[in-house]
Amino acid sequence: MSPGDLLLLTATLAVFGIAASAYLTWQWYEAANRTWCDLDAFFSCTRVRESPFSAVAGLPTAFVGVAGFGILLAFSVSALRGIERVGPFTTTRWLWIFASVGALVGIGLTFIEIFVIQAICLLCAIGFALDLGILAVLLVLPRGAAHT
Repeated sequence: MSPGDLLLLTATLAVFGIAASAYLTWQWYEAANRTWCDLDAFFSCTRVRESPFSAVAGLPTAFVGVAGFGILLAFSVSALRGIERVGPFTTTRWLWIFASVGALVGIGLTFIEIFVIQAICLLCAIGFALDLGILAVLLVLPRGAAHT
């Protein structure tokens, strides 16, 4: 795959991440009794959403996903448009930074879900998988790749 194809794939994964995170954010504000991703007591988006870990400073943690995936989308589109640098770093370095931070947040939240809440949010897991997918794409993307 060409660098442009890889950047387009990164942008596409980020769009899906935004969609999943936006849906979770909407669900948090909606506070519905159940959601379609409640399969049983362990695989329950509702249990995770109702936990004290679902918000920080009054904002749903899913909103952090919307912002993070939005930033990844912005940098991948910037690289696709040929913008090689933003501030002190290349656009691909920014992609690495934000995808790595997202993975660390995802690991932390997954451990909290499993060991503290004792429930898994499937959409959260999908968001985490999308971020790991972006990291995998970045592994094969040449450094400094910014192409139209």
